[in-house]
Formats: sequence, C-alpha cells, structure tokens
Amino acid sequence: MTPIAALKECQALKKVVLVDDHVSLRDMLRVILRVEGLYDVVGEASGGLDAMRVCRATHPDIVILDLALPSLSGPHLVHLLMREKWDVRVVVYSGTMDEGLMRDALKEKPHGFVRKEDPLPELRTALKVAAAGGHHVSPWAKKLLPSKSTDNENVLNASERAMLHMIAEGMQMKEIAEALDVTVKSAEHYRQNLRDKLGLHDIAALIRYAMQHSAGRH
Repeated sequence: MTPIAALKECQALKKVVLVDDHVSLRDMLRVILRVEGLYDVVGEASGGLDAMRVCRATHPDIVILDLALPSLSGPHLVHLLMREKWDVRVVVYSGTMDEGLMRDALKEKPHGFVRKEDPLPELRTALKVAAAGGHHVSPWAKKLLPSKSTDNENVLNASERAMLHMIAEGMQMKEIAEALDVTVKSAEHYRQNLRDKLGLHDIAALIRYAMQHSAGRH
C-alpha cells in the first residue's frame, strides 16, 4: 500500500448524500467522490422530501444537492437541513439558470455553492472547504450574493417561504409537518401565522397565493 493510500485509509471518510432528480448526474458524482477517496456515499434522493427522510436516517456529514427538485425545492431543502441538530454541511451543485432560485438558496448561506457549468475543480474545492468547516462560493455565484438591503425586502422569513412552497406543491399538513420535523398541530399553527401575516382570511386564499407566488420556481 502506498503512503497516500494508507493515509486515506486512516482518515474517516465523510458520509455524503446526493440529491438530484437526474440519475446519471448522481452516478457521475458517485464516481468522482470514489476517485477522491475521501467520501462515502451513504444515500441518494431524487426529490426534496425524500432527501429529508434519507438525511434524517443516515445523518450525513455533507449533502450535495441540486436546486430544481420535485416535492421540495432546493432553497427550502437547504433551509431545513441547516436547522437539523447534527452537524451537516450543505453544498449546492446546480445547473439552474433561474437567478431568483439561486438567490433564494444563497440567502440560506449553504457551505458551498457551485454551478454545474463551473470547472470540476471548483466542486472539489467546495467539498474540501465545506468538509473542513468553511464556506466556498464559486466566482460566478458570488455576483448573486444578497445584500443586506435585499434581505430586508422580504416580508416572509425562510421558514414561512418554505411552508408557502410546500402548500403550493399541494403537500398535506402531515407531509409538511414531517418536512419541518414538527407535529401536525404545530404545522397548522405555523400555517395560521402565515395567513395572518399575509392578511389572508381562509385556507383557499392561502393556497391561491402560494400557487401564484411559487410559479416558475421549480
């Protein structure tokens, strides 16, 4: 065994979960991570809600995720992961051209942010920096970092935006409660607070509002 191979064997591999709705992309990432020799892929998911289930079952050190996901979009998935009790590092690896979606994700301050159009070494750097406890945003993505003024322009906080998106997706309160890791009663309380904040008088109005303001953000 070479000295480098022996060193890698002694190092504890970082557990990784891959979240992307394209199987071929997940296969590619699995190969890249195997070559790096520092990571162990312990789970995969094609959608946001499934990703939360996989992550809560495996407690990965790093989650690599796309932004355009079914059932729960990337920005909201980042938000939920950052609230989890174990020390998870979140690296966004996305090919979306929706700048709004990217800005929403960057507001959640993931530990890494790389576009699929970036050179592969950019992803390797983001993973190593995130694993070491730092943050790495690719040069192109840095242009989209939110300013303090734009942060304050939003009426809803991150949790409220996440719930609004899930309502727009047609998720039931039981599913929303599972995603937020709260009881159904607590989720219903959050929904009521959301209605009050938006000045909406019934559930139907909230659903219409959610669908209108989540259009094109998948």
